[in-house]
Amino acid sequence: MNAAEYRRMFNAEDRHWWYVALHELIISLVAAEATAKGPLQIFDAGCGTGRLAELLAPYGRVSGCDTSPEAIACCEERGLTTMERTDLQEVTLPVDHFDLITCIDLLYHRGIADDVEILQKLRGALKPGGLLLIHLVADPALYSSHDVAVHTRERYTRAVLQERLERAGLVTERLSYRMTALYPLIFLWRRWRRPDRAKSRSPEKVVSDVALPPALVNTALLQLLRGENWLLRHVNLPCGSSLFAICRRPLWP
Repeated sequence: MNAAEYRRMFNAEDRHWWYVALHELIISLVAAEATAKGPLQIFDAGCGTGRLAELLAPYGRVSGCDTSPEAIACCEERGLTTMERTDLQEVTLPVDHFDLITCIDLLYHRGIADDVEILQKLRGALKPGGLLLIHLVADPALYSSHDVAVHTRERYTRAVLQERLERAGLVTERLSYRMTALYPLIFLWRRWRRPDRAKSRSPEKVVSDVALPPALVNTALLQLLRGENWLLRHVNLPCGSSLFAICRRPLWP
């Protein structure tokens, strides 16, 4: 993403409704896995500014990587010392090593040449039965100036992601859209912010939608998504601006 976006994320993600709800969903699954297995070996693929890694720390040993120097600098500000600046496409991950891998808003990035190859690499780094949590932007109709700012290669559909997970040899336990209740509003906002409106600015000057709203609005939206998180534990949601996948490496080849 544009370099300035990392600081915007760093300043917002501890409190912003979107980040807080997503992190709560992820941590609920990680906590359940740690309860079943004990302390986990965890890898955060595309760790960004490190807030998720902070939240993962109580559940085991957390390492991760990101290509951005701005991202790693933010991780260091958080006191994280096991986040490495490296390209996931080039790094060699230990085989059969991790109990759990998070891959949050990474695969859609225009810097990823082959998302199936990345999924296969993550699969090989998991122990048999290991858990892979994936979050991605969804619905090509929502492509907007936000995607220009965060360097989106493509927005996924559920069917496309399912097919690529299968090609990578992963077993899907749940694959659902997120942000369903807010989808109509997001659709209208993103249509208004379509990329052609940003043509007068260079791509590096385009900004994302990340901004902390007033406290009451932030709280209301967080409560709405907490309800959606509960639903996601039981059913797949039919539409949304994001996709969330819970996958495992099979116990047997």
